[in-house]
Order: sequence, then C-alpha cells, then structure tokens
Amino acid sequence: MYTASASSDEEYCQLETFRPQCLPGERVIISKAIYGRMSDTARCLQDEIQLVKDDPMYMGCFEDVLPLVNARCSRQENCEIRIPDPEMEKTNPCYRHLAKYLEVVYHCIKGSDEFS
Repeated sequence: MYTASASSDEEYCQLETFRPQCLPGERVIISKAIYGRMSDTARCLQDEIQLVKDDPMYMGCFEDVLPLVNARCSRQENCEIRIPDPEMEKTNPCYRHLAKYLEVVYHCIKGSDEFS
C-alpha cells in the first residue's frame, strides 16, 4: 500500500538541477518528463528574443524523456539531474545552439517498497 503525499510540476532551466524534494522515507515517482522548448511563455525562455518562434525547430520542439528520468529517479529517495544533461541533449529535439529546459511532474510516495 502506498499514498502520495506531495506532487510537483516544474521547469528546470539551463544550469539548474532537478532535485525532487520528498519527505524522509518517501520515494519519487516520475509521471511526466519532457525536454526541449515547449512554450515561448516558459520561465526558462523569458530572456530570449522570440524572432523565429514559429520555426518548429525553435519552439515547440521537444522529446519525451520519461524513460531516462524514470531510470534515474523513480523509486529513489533522492536523485539529481543537471541541465543541460548529456543524455537528454542526444535526443536533439531543437537546434543545437538553443537553450532547452526540462519539464517534470513527480509525486512523492510513502509506503512499502513494493510498487504496483
């Protein structure tokens, strides 16, 4: 049996680190993780000039990186992923020179170590 005690939906910009914050004895469960440039209103892109935002390799370019983030973080008491992350960069969802960010939704689960 397990119960969710907290959840978070956040963006992690260049030079920031994703570090889920759960209570002692809880484990992280990742439910969403995407990497790229999802929205021109994102906190991480506020300082950029949006001259070519209609170009699909400039804005709206992203990859689902849930398997990667799950492998590193799900069912762990803690983890961290620094952005830019070399493995996520290999997905190459946008032009290489553009700043990309990680959007993650996670939950903290308290209970037994057996997850269904």
